[in-house]
Amino acid sequence: MREHSPLKLMARSGEDIPVLSALLQDALLAGVDMQYIAAEKAFICLLNRYCREAEKEPPQRRLCGLKIGQVEQVQTRQIASEKGQFYNLLSIAYEEAENLLILTFSGGAAIRLFVGEITITLRDVAEAHPSFARPVHE
Repeated sequence: MREHSPLKLMARSGEDIPVLSALLQDALLAGVDMQYIAAEKAFICLLNRYCREAEKEPPQRRLCGLKIGQVEQVQTRQIASEKGQFYNLLSIAYEEAENLLILTFSGGAAIRLFVGEITITLRDVAEAHPSFARPVHE
């Protein structure tokens, strides 16, 4: 079976967001692994993404870093940065009229990022590891 190289992607336009959203659908992240760095206008997080590109048994996940630059404002709903609080990313959307990125999580949680422009970097930072379950959508 073919091993996959770690991902290193950049998104620079609204057309890139659906690809990024598909890659990160069902990613798991802890509330403590998300941070807005105002001085750098950057939102960063560590995600444990589900590896759809690796059709292996057992299913695989990889830890990856996501950096969203040019962030002017952050709004959150039902997001806590407490230890032990985890979120399941459902989608990332872009509303061009407002220069707004929306990260939607299961359970109604969301993060709204108002950006000056789209400047996103996604990079795998660890080797793939077995996942305890395969995501299921109803």
